[in-house]
Amino acid sequence: MKTRTKIIVGLIGTAVLLILVFFGLLLTPNYMKVDMRIDAPLPQMEEAMLSMAPPEPMSDRFDVIDRILESLEIGNIAFNAPGSMNLHDTTMIQLMLGLATPIDELKQMIEAEGEKEGAHIRISDRMEARLSGPNFAITAITPEIQAVSRNEVTEWKWEVKPTSEGRQYLHLTLSALLSVDGASTPRVIRTFDKIIEVEVTWYQRAGLFLKENWQWLWAIVLVPLSGWLWKRKKRERGTKPNVT
Repeated sequence: MKTRTKIIVGLIGTAVLLILVFFGLLLTPNYMKVDMRIDAPLPQMEEAMLSMAPPEPMSDRFDVIDRILESLEIGNIAFNAPGSMNLHDTTMIQLMLGLATPIDELKQMIEAEGEKEGAHIRISDRMEARLSGPNFAITAITPEIQAVSRNEVTEWKWEVKPTSEGRQYLHLTLSALLSVDGASTPRVIRTFDKIIEVEVTWYQRAGLFLKENWQWLWAIVLVPLSGWLWKRKKRERGTKPNVT
């Protein structure tokens, strides 16, 4: 009798233990259910560990960006900036960048017309140079994003054609491409804003005048002229002697 009682008590205890374990697993938070098997794929284990890791504080992320910017080297640039352009005429804009080349030497490499300017800026190993202006047709001759060499000069070129007369603005923006969280992210280093006076020559004005007013010019000039020529031809036919 005692033996049977012990067996019954043991079975009841085992059942209670199994029930507790079952409910314990159900109540375990998701972030604790990590597959720790030896044969689990490594990426799954890494993702599980990363999901358990606390997020990086925002202040630390700012510090990372600041350290990257402070680590950038100082380089030299030179570019041409024409003070005036003729409407619809094409002008070349060049930008030279070098780490080891002085500004004066960079200016001498520029073949395009216009006043040449230079500056010192922070430079990364990948730089983006972009030229923009609302009243210009701009065509990039070279890639806007280029790898930067320490010993060789990096060059950008654009063809620029003004589409409106008067005072217009061109913007040259230089950006460093930084690696942030494994992604290439642009950081504007400096922007140069230039005022260009777009002029219209006399023959361009004449062409624009004819283009915009050809309808009434046809009515007051060409129609009377054609009528006069027709009447003159008719008179010449009437006065022509008859040959017998």
